[in-house]
Amino acid sequence: MSDRSGAAFTRRQFLAAAAVVPFVRPANAIPSLLDRVMVQGRPQDTGSPYKVRNIMPALDALGGLRRMRCRAPFSGTPGWQSYEGLANEGVRFCFTLPIKDPTVLVDDMVAFVRLHPGSIFAIEFPNEPDLNPVSYKSMKDVRLGAREGDAPALMAFCRDITQILSQTEELKEIPRVSFNDWMQAEQSDLVAYANSHIYPKPTTPVDAWLPGWRALLAESGHKQGMITEWGRTTGGDASNPVAPPVSLDQQAELLSADLRSILAEPTVATVSLYELLSWPGDSEQNNFGLFNADLSPRPVVDAIRAIVS
Repeated sequence: MSDRSGAAFTRRQFLAAAAVVPFVRPANAIPSLLDRVMVQGRPQDTGSPYKVRNIMPALDALGGLRRMRCRAPFSGTPGWQSYEGLANEGVRFCFTLPIKDPTVLVDDMVAFVRLHPGSIFAIEFPNEPDLNPVSYKSMKDVRLGAREGDAPALMAFCRDITQILSQTEELKEIPRVSFNDWMQAEQSDLVAYANSHIYPKPTTPVDAWLPGWRALLAESGHKQGMITEWGRTTGGDASNPVAPPVSLDQQAELLSADLRSILAEPTVATVSLYELLSWPGDSEQNNFGLFNADLSPRPVVDAIRAIVS
């Protein structure tokens, strides 16, 4: 998570429970704005609150949302069962690719999509590789190198996995998404969508993101892109590296205004709200959630549902 700045962080385990009245979409419902929204989730973290029994009521409370951005699954791991459980409930995924043997990554995604046809709607290049420099084959990128167009290991990985994906029957038609913000032109021939992460400050005008977004699209050469992270935190203090915190009511007001602005822009194919669940603690990173750490809905849940339902 960053707005062209930030750092990796760890999470703490906890147990919680809450009841949320499920939303049932009528069988004859027409496609809605909901189909352009996804949420950040972490079903691979088996020691976290991101369990199927917690995720599905939360998605129902958001108007029946069924799209999630998360890391690509690894077969043979406990987290695989969570992915399967979500897919069985109709959740579709945008998978972000970790740096791993591309053949193994593709084999795992093939195995998953054979079990759950249609469950992957996008495949995204590695998350924030400027902050998480890539080591691949005999190459190692420097931290922040991608911001200067200097990421040979990263680009070698992206080219290699693109070649394999494009030759894999089960995955070749699934749109690929660039890694966020940097080197969009260099990725243009490998992907269908540009990509950005945006974390507005509380006082930023609601449409202030548009000029930068349109410039990014122009750089990429694509007519559409995805915003794979957009969020408003309620934690931390004014020294937050991304943005100062807002109150719970402000989060609802601002994020709903953000979402209306985003969904009014046809060049945004999909936006991912960061993130579905909050974590225990008062830090910036732990409090982007649409739900509290005890799984109770924040005011923003009703605000989002009113827009997308």
